[in-house]
Amino acid sequence: MPNLNRRLFIAAPCLLTLTAFSGGASAAAFQLQEQSASLLGSAFAGRSADAHDISHMYFNPATLGVHLGHDPEAEVVLSYISPTFDFEAEEVPDFSQAHPSQGEMPGQQSAGGGEDAFVPVFYAATDIIPGLRFGLGINVPYGMETDYPEDWVGRYDAVNTDLMTIDINPTLGWRVNEQLALGVGLSAQYADASLSSMVPEKTNEINNEHVPTLETDGDGKLTVEGDSWAYGFNLGAHFTPTHGTQLGIAYRHGMGHTLEGDADYQEGGAHTDGSTDGEADLDIPASVNLGIAQQLHQRWTLLADATWTQWSDFEELAIEKDASILPDHVDNEPETYDWDDTWMFSLGTRYDHSDQWDFRLGVAYDQTPTSDRYRTPRIPDEDRTWVALGGTWQPEAVSNLTVDFAYTYIWLDDAAITLAEDLAEQNAINDPVEGEYESNVQVFAASANWRF
Repeated sequence: MPNLNRRLFIAAPCLLTLTAFSGGASAAAFQLQEQSASLLGSAFAGRSADAHDISHMYFNPATLGVHLGHDPEAEVVLSYISPTFDFEAEEVPDFSQAHPSQGEMPGQQSAGGGEDAFVPVFYAATDIIPGLRFGLGINVPYGMETDYPEDWVGRYDAVNTDLMTIDINPTLGWRVNEQLALGVGLSAQYADASLSSMVPEKTNEINNEHVPTLETDGDGKLTVEGDSWAYGFNLGAHFTPTHGTQLGIAYRHGMGHTLEGDADYQEGGAHTDGSTDGEADLDIPASVNLGIAQQLHQRWTLLADATWTQWSDFEELAIEKDASILPDHVDNEPETYDWDDTWMFSLGTRYDHSDQWDFRLGVAYDQTPTSDRYRTPRIPDEDRTWVALGGTWQPEAVSNLTVDFAYTYIWLDDAAITLAEDLAEQNAINDPVEGEYESNVQVFAASANWRF
């Protein structure tokens, strides 16, 4: 089983849901892409270039400069994310070879961990002076929720994970000239996390060592909660070299959270209850996005996008706490994640049917930052393939209102979990859960934009 420190800490990185995915997240790891209903309909193709509405400011603040001269406006986005994560054990840990009194690890050998979630987002924008527009976004950019039975075979790795982030992002967009717009934003981000896992309490003395008996009725439960504020910025540029061609580039700075909270232990038998203060570091990755929106015909526009995310910053999870609340046989070393940087590639199209209706279609490929060696039940992530469709409706009778809607289906490659087998021989608490996840995600989103 991954060591306890990882379990303690992931309470920090996992957010709303969303996203993550992996649990409830829709993008790689625990990222939530659902910041725009219009962009979701094209699988986020052209996110930094196609300045369709003010929700694009999250992905490229320079798109605000393209909307100069507009009335003050506000937009509300609501996404519903429905993940499915079905785990099936392929090999159940057997400790009898190392410790004859032990046997096959008890517990449910199949389990589902995904939790549905709503993700709300808000935007507002207004001109300040000629050439300069101010915008405000309140976003949920990272998060997830996974919830497993307390008696499943992977209970010592994860039971519940709930992470939520809220990002307050004031933004300025400056129209330099007819071809170029620039943008900058500042972010104040709040993160709140809760994590729980079971801990084997009952022990037998074998060869002068206290070895857990791994009986479900003797398990204790560890719950960790913490929150934090962190600060960052984002930059962007939008270029229109010729009529019908829009190019965008944007950078979002990474953030470093220090989550502070409590670690609570509920006894299952031999050990006493306990509580202690805790502190953990959580790194939110930086990202760079390149996008293009190319008009092919009076009604057709091609959208394309590439986004790089610096997940390699997410290397290790460690929490500072008083370990005396835990049984003596529980280890307390930091866990190495060894994640890689990732790319997401999107391709889509928009069809301008009439003054009242637009339609979109898109596909995407989203890499996972993790590997079989470092995958965890809290974030059972794998490479993803997106298929999306959506549209825009501007009712003729209410010219100030624009409504966007989208649906996306995401396939995840089957995700194998194989934790080092030799851990079982070194310490029976470290169970090598071996199995596979079959996962998918459905996302429904709608937004309403009102111009005052």
